[in-house]
Formats: sequence, C-alpha cells, structure tokens
Amino acid sequence: MSHPSVSQAWAWRPAALLELAEGWDTLATVLAGHAERFSADVERSRDWWRGAAADAARVDAPRVVSTITALARALVSAAVAARDGAQQLDLARSDVLTGVEEARTEGFAVADDAAVTVAAGPAPLMVLLAGGDDAVAATLLAARAREWERRISEGLERLGAADADAAADIADAFGENPPPAATVPAAVGPGPVAGWPTMSQDRIAEQIAEMSPQQRDRLIAEYPRQVGNTDGVPWPMRAAANRINIASAILTETGADDDSRRRVALYRGLLGEIDDPSGRRGRIERQILAFDPARASLVELNGDLAAARSVAVLVPGVNTRIEDSAANTVTARRFVTATSGDAAVITYLGGPFPQVRDPVDVITEAADARYALDMAPRLVAFSEDVDRVVGDGVPVTVIGHSYGGSIVGTAETQGLTSDRTLFLAAAGAGVGVDDPGDWHNRNPTVLRFSMTAPGDFIEAVQGIPGGPHGADPDEMPTVVRLTTGSYDDGGRVAGWPAHSGMLNRPSDAWRTILAVITGDAPTLHRAAAVS
Repeated sequence: MSHPSVSQAWAWRPAALLELAEGWDTLATVLAGHAERFSADVERSRDWWRGAAADAARVDAPRVVSTITALARALVSAAVAARDGAQQLDLARSDVLTGVEEARTEGFAVADDAAVTVAAGPAPLMVLLAGGDDAVAATLLAARAREWERRISEGLERLGAADADAAADIADAFGENPPPAATVPAAVGPGPVAGWPTMSQDRIAEQIAEMSPQQRDRLIAEYPRQVGNTDGVPWPMRAAANRINIASAILTETGADDDSRRRVALYRGLLGEIDDPSGRRGRIERQILAFDPARASLVELNGDLAAARSVAVLVPGVNTRIEDSAANTVTARRFVTATSGDAAVITYLGGPFPQVRDPVDVITEAADARYALDMAPRLVAFSEDVDRVVGDGVPVTVIGHSYGGSIVGTAETQGLTSDRTLFLAAAGAGVGVDDPGDWHNRNPTVLRFSMTAPGDFIEAVQGIPGGPHGADPDEMPTVVRLTTGSYDDGGRVAGWPAHSGMLNRPSDAWRTILAVITGDAPTLHRAAAVS
C-alpha cells in the first residue's frame, strides 16, 4: 500500500483545515442571513410590487431560499468534517514524526520512504548486552531497524488513510445537503408527509418502499424534519435527514452567549465522526434517529444494528436534556464496547424530563407525573418501530432509569413492545400501575426485572400509597428483583451515589444490567434477590 513520504508528513499542516472550517462557518452564517432577509423582502414586497413579474418572483423565491439554505447547511457539515479531519491528521502526523525522531535518536537513518537502516555499528552497550558478540549485536540492531521501519510505515499509512477519510467526509458533506430540484419527482410532495400523522407506521414504511432511491433522497432533502422524526421511516433515511436537521440547528444559533456556544459544540459533535464503540468499523458517523430541539427530542443508535445480537433502549431520568445528553451516550457506548458490538444501545430522549437545580428538590420534582404521561405514548410508538426494524430473534430490552422507570412503566400500560423490561432505580412501576395486570406489553412473554441500590434516595418515592408513579417495581409480583453487589474498587453499591453509579462505575450491578441486555442467564441467576 502506498503512503505519504516522511517529508510530506513534515510539511503537512493540519491546522489549515481548522482555518478552512472557520471560514466555512462564517460563510454559512452569512448565506443563512441573506436567505432569511431575501425571504422577508419578497414577502414585504407584496405591499408595493404587483404584476406578472412580481408573481413569478414570488413563485421562484422559495426555491432560491432553499438553494441558499442548502449550501449554508453543506458548509456547516463540511466545517465539522474539516475539524474532525484536522484532529485525526494531527494525531497520525504526530505519531509518525515522533517515531522518526526516536529512531534517529537511537542512531538509525530514516529515508523519505520510511526505510530505516543502521547508520553506525552497534554501540558498546549493545555489544555488552549481546554477550560481547559483535555479530549478535549487529543482528539485534538490524531487527530493531526493521521494527522502526514497520512502525513508521504503518504510521504513514494511517496518515494517508486519515487524509483520504477527511477528503471523502468533506465531499460527502457537500453532497448530503442537496438543493431542491426544479421539478419534484412523482410521489414526492406535501401529500405523503402531510398524511403521516394519521397513518400507521407500517403504511408509512410501505409508502417509502414504493419510492425510487431518487424519490427517497428528494423526500429527505425537502422534508428533513418529518423524515428524521417519524416512526416507520427507515432508519438510514432518518439518520440522513437528521444530519440536515442538525446542520440547520447550528445555523439558527447565534453563538452570542455560553448556552448557545455549548449547543453549537454539541450539535457539531452530533455531526462529527466517532470511533466505532464496537471496534469493528473504524471511524463512523453517529446514527441520530430523532432530533428536534423544540420538542427536547434526541434519539441515537449506538452500535451496529446489523451485527447486534441484542438491543437495548435506555430511557434516562431527572435533569436529562439534549444539552447534557453526552453522559447517557457514554453509558450506552460502554455496553456496546463491552460486548464488542454484540449489543446495540439506543439512548432515548423523547421529550422534556423534570429539571431540578437543587438536589433537595429531586424528590419533589420527580413527583410530577405529567412528564411520564406525555412521553409514554411516544416511547410506545418508538418501541413498535424498534420491533419492526430489529431482526427476528434479536431480543430488545427497554431500560427505565430513575424517572425513566415511571416513563417505561407507563408506556407498558399503553402497549410498549419489549422482550425484557428493566426498572433501574425506578421512581415507580408506572402512573396508575398497582399490579402486573395494569401492564399491557404487546409481547405476552416479556420478562421484567428491577434493581435499586440499598439506601438510594429514590426509595423515598417508590411505592408510596397514592404516589404519582404507581407501585414499587422492586416489590411487584412476577418482576425479578436483582441485587446490586459491590463496586470493583471495593465497597457496596449503595447509598445516594449508587443511583447513577451502578450505571457508570465498574461493578456487579453494571455487569448485571449488561446481563439483562444480553440474556446472560447465569449472571442473572446469581444476581437474583432471594426473598
């Protein structure tokens, strides 16, 4: 495999990509502003400009605005790709140059093509280490030269691959935000999208299946918000549409305050590449299945669905927001990494969660059931979509952590679909749930588990008479209660810190959660609480 030369590695300046990204971002902001002003000017002109020319201009104006906006989004996406490329190139280049310098410090000659040769005979110390045998020392020196040549060559190959990847990602960014066509292909227009709210997911899926690839691409380009956030739409299409939605969200941010700048950084991260948590595919795009800041909605698939043998949907709890969702993503990726990709984990933010500033108010705010009542129907619909998309024989586990437990339990009363349900330090078994008969999972053979650490503050609201979140799932018949055990670094998984610690620290509890996801029966048997 050909690779860049050492001199090329020395000459490359990855920071130039950062400069390019800054310029593209600036230009994107300018273009978006022009598009907005142009649209407003055309609308205002109705007061004084009339006639055939005016009518023609107004008919054409939406296409002009869409074209400019599409270019602005493409520039935003390309800037993200350029920043990511700069980082990867800088890391690869640094590895190469460090290797060259170290090899030369050891006395080897490094050629431009990465060939490494012995510049001088073995040093006295090496001869001594070789038992005083010059021939043995020379053999060792030649072996060391070959090792340096291999390391530097591999580093140059990684540098070349990073360069090619950056170029491809930038090109893709300009291709994934196409301007609208002058004519709309058949079967693509406001009709299909307008009908989606009253259509079943199966019918939506059938409708899209009947479209040509070109029609699907046009649907994504013209209706990204609907395509990216509608259950029943194929997930690759949702992910593609949400890349457009995320770029659009970046364009709407002013960056004038810390909150706006944090959102921009988060959205750029959603558009950027990551190391595949399964370790199978190198650098990959993030798979965003829903993105709607106005509805506080962010759903992400972590892992490779095609290769996964089990899937989990993680519903978090109090204080979860899109802006603070990175911790949930890290948690999900740990499960994917631990199974080398045999598990895929979806983080589900299907709307607003209770927000608490003062820890003392957690219990009070968590008593508000309206968040669970609002989100449960959306989770039910999404679980139906998961059930359709995931392959036969691949079990799906829905996990409700903290307040998310009440959301999951409430969704169970409305027809949630899961093979396994885990109530994790759950606020309750669901709004209005008093006994297992109140649950109506679409899967009649669903298995249910619960786990709460001793001394967790959530115990104060679990199962209180007349409580807003229903019965305590830890005490429900037919629900398998699991023990939390100990942390790997010592101490019981107990107390207030364990509320999140059992999800985020190596422990018996963490491995038990993973066992629920993967169906590891021996681990679950050991963790089952003895009543």
